[in-house]
Amino acid sequence: MRTLILALSLLLPASAAIAAAPPQAFSADYDVFQNDKKLGSGSIVLRSLGGGRWEMQTRTGATQGLYAAAGARRDERSVLSWSGPAPETVEYRMQQKAAWSERKLDLVVSAAQRSANSTYKGETTQIPYRPGLLDKHGLTAAIMSDLAAGVTEGQELSYYVADRRDAETQRYRVADNVRLQTAIGVQRAVRVERIRDDGNGRVTKIWFARERGWLPLRIKQYESDGETLDMRITAIR
Repeated sequence: MRTLILALSLLLPASAAIAAAPPQAFSADYDVFQNDKKLGSGSIVLRSLGGGRWEMQTRTGATQGLYAAAGARRDERSVLSWSGPAPETVEYRMQQKAAWSERKLDLVVSAAQRSANSTYKGETTQIPYRPGLLDKHGLTAAIMSDLAAGVTEGQELSYYVADRRDAETQRYRVADNVRLQTAIGVQRAVRVERIRDDGNGRVTKIWFARERGWLPLRIKQYESDGETLDMRITAIR
């Protein structure tokens, strides 16, 4: 189950110093691979809720092997507020199911009360609040917005990101402009990489489409043990 969890949760980074407009709405389908073998498939939808709020939903399920037989799937929903100089998570919900287990994570953020509370496995933890706090799922929308605002190759982006029981500053580098081969054809893309200082050997790379509203085309995670997890776009709806 760890493989599916990683494949579905690594996806995507949170708020930078640039005051950027909300990203473009999109709906896309993806395939998920482990070590270049298909593991599952899913979708990502980003849409405006009105009133300065945006919703990102990711639904992914296993379609191959033991995980498929167990009905393994993961659903995530982030609601972001874009009313200030940077986006901020309002709430995040994750539910993960398989035949043998079920996990839930809830994050509720109140800018007015300067509070953030995460509930995981029935235990609620107060997360250190800071304006611009984002969840790991919704931060992809913030990166899209910053790219659209005109960040350039070599520039670093910094985000304050909540986890289950804490929050940390995450840094990303705009690494390269490339032409990426995908199931929807060759796409002009920008590769963004997470900067890690702990030397754990993990590498995260994300390719964003330059001519399709900066939606994510591909997300690839390299683990310290040599394993790879890869999410690749198959269609835009």
